[in-house]
Amino acid sequence: MSLEQNPLPVVASGRVQGRRSPRLLRHLSRMALVEGSSLIALILIAVPLKHLAGLPLAVEIVGPIHGLLFLWMLGTLLSTIVAGQMTPARGGLVFLAALIPFGGLWSHRMIDREVARH
Repeated sequence: MSLEQNPLPVVASGRVQGRRSPRLLRHLSRMALVEGSSLIALILIAVPLKHLAGLPLAVEIVGPIHGLLFLWMLGTLLSTIVAGQMTPARGGLVFLAALIPFGGLWSHRMIDREVARH
């Protein structure tokens, strides 16, 4: 089904009318929290350990974990948009927030509010 044929209209709040199960939104909310926390751990713990304490192992461990979590969150975000549970505009905000430290916490809160509206 193409986007032009989608019978479910988007309301001003950014959600799609007619969708009752926010399963993907709940999963995305959790992923935003976990991915955001891993970015904070990378920047506030692992990178200082590497540069100040000479422990590059911290970044070698936390860096790839954060990368996998970021990709998982991105896949979940795209699935949520394709399923019509989030508008592309809101999805863009979630993506941009994932690039900023503590942005994942903002995304988690925003998505949780969206879930509560369902």
